[in-house]
Amino acid sequence: MSNTKKYFLTLIPLLVFFDYLSKNWMIENIFLPEKIIKINQFLNLTPVWNKGISFGMFSSIEDINLFMIIITITIVLFLVLWFFKTNSSFQRLAFILIISGALGNLLDRFKYQAVVDFIDIHVYEIHWPAFNLADSLITIGAIIYLIGIFSSENNKYV
Repeated sequence: MSNTKKYFLTLIPLLVFFDYLSKNWMIENIFLPEKIIKINQFLNLTPVWNKGISFGMFSSIEDINLFMIIITITIVLFLVLWFFKTNSSFQRLAFILIISGALGNLLDRFKYQAVVDFIDIHVYEIHWPAFNLADSLITIGAIIYLIGIFSSENNKYV
C-alpha cells in the first residue's frame, strides 16, 4: 500500500473522533437540558435528534434506523473498495471525507438510534435542516468528488 493511501486512511479515525467530540460536547451543553445557543443572526446551536435520513425525511417510519445502518455499512464498504481502486489523490480525499462522515453518523445510530444534529443555519425564520460535522464531511467529500469528475482531463469517473 502506498504512503499516500496510508496517510488518507489515518484521516478516518481522526475525523470520526472530532465528529464524536463535537457531538458529545453538544449533548452535554445543549441537549441536556435542551437549549438553543445563538451564535449570530444566521447561526444557532440547536439540539435535534434526527431519526430519519437526510433532513429528517422518513423519521416517522418505525424501523428506519436499522435500514439506515444497513445502507450506511453497504455504502461505506463500497467506498472503501473504490478508494483502493482509484489512483487519484483528489478522489481518495473525497472518499475519505464521505466515509468518515458516514461512520460518524453510523456511530450515532448505534448509540442513540438517531443522529445528533445541532448546526442550525437560518435567514430570519427560514431554517436549513440542522446538521453536524459528519454531514459537512459527507457534503464536502461529495463536492470534491464532483469537481474531480468534471475537471479531469480524460473525464473518468474513478
